Amino acid sequence: MMIIQAKAKINLTLDVLGKRPDGYHELSTIMQSINLCDTLTFEKKDKPGIALKTSNPLLPTDEKNLIFRIAQFLILEYNIRQGISIDLVKRIPIAAGMAGGSTNAAATLLALNEIFELNLSQQQLYKIGQSFGADIPFCMMGGTALAEGIGEKLKPLTSHPKTWIVLARPQVFVSTQEIFKKWNPQNAKPKSQAMVKALASGDIREVASKLSNDLAPIAMALYPEISKVMDTLWEQNAIGVNMSGSGPTVFAYFAAELAAHQAIDSLKQKIANVDLFCLKGI
Repeated sequence: MMIIQAKAKINLTLDVLGKRPDGYHELSTIMQSINLCDTLTFEKKDKPGIALKTSNPLLPTDEKNLIFRIAQFLILEYNIRQGISIDLVKRIPIAAGMAGGSTNAAATLLALNEIFELNLSQQQLYKIGQSFGADIPFCMMGGTALAEGIGEKLKPLTSHPKTWIVLARPQVFVSTQEIFKKWNPQNAKPKSQAMVKALASGDIREVASKLSNDLAPIAMALYPEISKVMDTLWEQNAIGVNMSGSGPTVFAYFAAELAAHQAIDSLKQKIANVDLFCLKGI
């Protein structure tokens, strides 16, 4: 049996650099693991097959689930004769821009590689992960990293300084495709390199001042709930506010625990149907 805590991620920066011939967008983004985790328990079985259970009834437990597809691929590709049972306790909100599906897939790759003694190298695991989702290699690596290309080219960076974080996910389901469709290349002003320097300084206020996301203005225009969450967090004296990925999750940095909890209280009063988390550190 193996238990893995699969961490969510946030995007400190997200620069959209242009559209590629393959239809994807060229990105430069700095991703950060955070202390919001799903728990996955893996257990090898003598009987062949994949048994997936989840605490969230909205999640499928068959081929529609990325965990299942990763496990199925490894079993077929490497001629594994035994089976695996996987139990997922879901805490990361679904479709939140925090790589909840990708981090579960990453955990599955790492766990099955060890449980079934496949002896796949880190690069082999990254390559398999990339074929299922661009964020999966980062979720395997974790920490703080600059991701380029479609998110698969990774460079580890100076660790993020500690801070209090409030996560707020309004109950809207964004269309990533629609958001990217409205992106205008004339608005491209890359900011990731400024964040690289801010991280190297170790100053949380400097890091907070460099948070950016090219997709945030588009998402805020399409989904006013995101804009309202961001405004409320700024009103509560956050030292930095940003949207993760293509949304809808917004995160904010606070200098003290009391300020973070006051921000959560304010959000509860002003906005209905929002998932809220207060995290200590990164």
